[in-house]
Amino acid sequence: MNYRIFLVAIALVSQLAHAQTNDKPKLVVGIVLDQMRAEYLYRFQDNYSENGFKRLMNDGFNVKNMHYNYVPTYTGPGHASIYTGTTPANHGIVANDWYSREKGRTVYCAEDETVFLTDGSGVSKKEVSSYSRSPRNLKSQTITDELKLATSGRSKVVGISLKDRGAILPAGHMADYAFWYHSETGKFITSNYYTEKLPAWLEQFNARQLADSLLDLTWETIRPIQDYKNSGADKAVMEKVFKGRKDATFPYNLKKIRKKNGNFGLMSQVPFGNTLLTQMAKATIEGEKLGSHDDTDFLTISYSSTDYVGHGFGIRSKELEDTYVRMDGELSELLNFLDDSVGKGNYLLFLSADHAGSDNPVFLEKSRLTGKFIDTKGIKDSLNMGLAKLFGQADYIAHFSVPHIYFNDVDTPKEEILKAAASILKSLDGVKEVYVPSLHSSRNLDIDAFFRKSVNKMNSGDLLLHLDQGRMPTRTEGTTHGTAYNDDTHVPMLWYGWHVPKGSSVAKHTIDQITPTLSFLLDLPLPDTSSDQPIEEIFEGK
Repeated sequence: MNYRIFLVAIALVSQLAHAQTNDKPKLVVGIVLDQMRAEYLYRFQDNYSENGFKRLMNDGFNVKNMHYNYVPTYTGPGHASIYTGTTPANHGIVANDWYSREKGRTVYCAEDETVFLTDGSGVSKKEVSSYSRSPRNLKSQTITDELKLATSGRSKVVGISLKDRGAILPAGHMADYAFWYHSETGKFITSNYYTEKLPAWLEQFNARQLADSLLDLTWETIRPIQDYKNSGADKAVMEKVFKGRKDATFPYNLKKIRKKNGNFGLMSQVPFGNTLLTQMAKATIEGEKLGSHDDTDFLTISYSSTDYVGHGFGIRSKELEDTYVRMDGELSELLNFLDDSVGKGNYLLFLSADHAGSDNPVFLEKSRLTGKFIDTKGIKDSLNMGLAKLFGQADYIAHFSVPHIYFNDVDTPKEEILKAAASILKSLDGVKEVYVPSLHSSRNLDIDAFFRKSVNKMNSGDLLLHLDQGRMPTRTEGTTHGTAYNDDTHVPMLWYGWHVPKGSSVAKHTIDQITPTLSFLLDLPLPDTSSDQPIEEIFEGK
């Protein structure tokens, strides 16, 4: 009898210990699928397995109506907004590149001339290059920063992506590491903002030369091409034709065309870039022992090849459908690995996108829908000529990249220039609305809510454009994104794992609600400029 009581006591102690250790996740995994439209969860689902996207939807929580609430809907601002809980108005990442009035040139969102490349070839060389990268331009704290602060630095935070901005911005200012892909060597690198020398495990991973092996494969559809019923014809207009090829049809012999298409630079443009990143994620978890510490760790993963394939082939292409069917397999492999290495129920995972993507105008017109390319150079020339007629010849425009227009200081007062510019632009075909921050701060058009969340005093243009629906800057292949329309703002939002209920919601939510949701789930302070509105449905019943 005493022995039985002893066994019961041991069981109770074990259960209590488990409950105490399970009061916080061992690991948080944030996944961003670059350029993923929310509809891809459903349009391609016939070819998905039960263990990838469907596992997250069926066993997790699906926020079906998640949107971006600013412009432009680009990669840099998207990643920054997800992890800061705010918009460009506060975090300062107003585009991937913007015009610096102080420097008189465009600057890149993750550039930092005070840091240098760390690539495993020895101690960082003190040489400014296109690999001089850090989060220094990010003006708001991230949820990953708050985790570091709350644990006095004990939590490990690592960001990985093929794109530098996709690794750096989510990981925040206090990250242990951010690693991204070197398109000239096929290796993962960092900068001396984080370390002067790559960790040994990453040196070993790079030595495996996985990028080289993957680029010797043939990209053919992972399922019979006749199963891909929710995309267009394999041979279609506006699809990227790789150098050394005559058309854009399956299969693609990568070994044969890689040297003519940037060699290691080709990796991001094919779905095997996602394969490489999944292997990097597994190596990062093992190498940094993420999920094995007393405090919660955080891994941010941004898959980039989905974006490159969308840009190259468009959102209706066979290539894109195959990329997402393959992406489903990557998720399945990653989830199985997390189950085995961290433990089911011990990790919290969320998945979203940094923006969505639009149909190109050629497809829209062919489908008898509204669509037309817009000549941005023509807009700039018309604006210059119009201002010259009113105020005389001068160099009025410093920089123009939709939606931002930056003006030089000229003899005519800036306010007069801006009023005239707004009038000229609104008369042009394809321009739906114009927003001048210094003049329209109290205006109350529907689009103004977007604009106010977009404008950062230091980094934004003097004037912002809102194009008509279906309009897109002229391009020769694939598609792009950036607008305030649903095509570009509506993204997936899936939650899975630790303390996540099963269910779904169709209530409208915005991208700046991800960070406050994490804050309240993890009992962390809200970042300095974050929204204080979580996705409440996830907390119902708690």
